[in-house]
Amino acid sequence: MTTGGGAATAGRSSLPSMDTLETTTARHQPPSTPRLGVGPLGILVRCVAAIVMLFGANFLVGGLASLLALVPALAEVMAQETPASLTLFVLLQVGMLGAVVLLVWGWMRVVERRRMSDAGWRWTRSSTGWLMLAIIIAGGLVFAVVALLPATGPLADEADLIGTAPVAFSLVALVSQAFLLQAIPEELLFRGWLLSTLRSRPWLAIAVTTLSFTVIHLASNGGQESAIERLLYLALPFGFSLLAVGLLVWTGSLWAAVGVHGGFHLGNAAAVVFLPEVDAALSWVVIGAVHATVGLVLIVTALRRGRGILAPDAPKGD
Repeated sequence: MTTGGGAATAGRSSLPSMDTLETTTARHQPPSTPRLGVGPLGILVRCVAAIVMLFGANFLVGGLASLLALVPALAEVMAQETPASLTLFVLLQVGMLGAVVLLVWGWMRVVERRRMSDAGWRWTRSSTGWLMLAIIIAGGLVFAVVALLPATGPLADEADLIGTAPVAFSLVALVSQAFLLQAIPEELLFRGWLLSTLRSRPWLAIAVTTLSFTVIHLASNGGQESAIERLLYLALPFGFSLLAVGLLVWTGSLWAAVGVHGGFHLGNAAAVVFLPEVDAALSWVVIGAVHATVGLVLIVTALRRGRGILAPDAPKGD
């Protein structure tokens, strides 16, 4: 979940597949009918399930971190900014991602009767390129918008941003949080599983996943200080959600959506470090509007050209 104010290796073998136990015959069988329909009730149940999975995995890892903090030696490690604490920090986020992947895999197998690859969970020769391109687009848009907004304060003090931690420490922590904790699990849930489940009705799929993803960010802590600001903050997830869908439909790759999500966080962090302070609420609205506009243009043009949403029979090499 988005909480801020805002390299993968090519090759199919680099991403473990949940489908490796399936036989060649099973891979070519017609898809089974889902145990849960895709009417209003089925859509509602899936949205609630996705939210429960996301929050459940977060609470599970948060609870584990609290338990580890009860161990004196580990509590001392966690209280310091050292390679050991960074390693533990990253491992906890890997655990959160693993929990979401396992939950989605179980749902896909039992309820949807589909493979994880049908939800975009596959790594191909072009995945690295789409991931990096999306990071540049989303992060670049954030940085450009903030650079064009009127400054309301000076540049942030570097010491206040990273404290006493080495720069490399802060970068690893930032990338880990942006992708392992936020982009990959959330995109698998919303732009992977949910979006692909409703692929036969693209606009309904886009509306359902975008709105459900946006609403959960009412619980985000991005510097909001009032009820109005909590509503204005929703412009951010709404905007980059549409951009993520647009690039996903054009590329046929879930990793483009992951790149948008992670790129948003990286772009936001870069703006905080390198640009003067701007009005927070104004930046949320403008950044969200720019992302949404670009996303809608991509979605409309892609659908008009006959591109679908994560087609299950998409070629393995994209």
